[in-house]
Amino acid sequence: MMRIRPFERVDAGGLKPNTWQRFERLSSAWNHAKLRIVHEPHAATDDQQGVVANPRRRARTPLTERQVEAIRTVRANGESVVSICQRFDVHRMTVWTHTRNAL
Repeated sequence: MMRIRPFERVDAGGLKPNTWQRFERLSSAWNHAKLRIVHEPHAATDDQQGVVANPRRRARTPLTERQVEAIRTVRANGESVVSICQRFDVHRMTVWTHTRNAL
């Protein structure tokens, strides 16, 4: 049985290039994490006061009433949802939510 040493490169084994690249990235991250666990003392986590263990979704700034009215107006004038999204830098679902009853 052949034993593979850590950090040793192995044959792709018939994997597609994208799959192999993903495997290498995950393998590298795993090996890096193992080294940090072994070499870092437990007190190092106390220095990281600003680290968030469970991040929440990024909060978006809500649209103002003026922006919502502008979206409704341009949609009523026949502008496409995609162009409205690009103009106001919002998701298409946001535009749809505010204009679904306008048409």
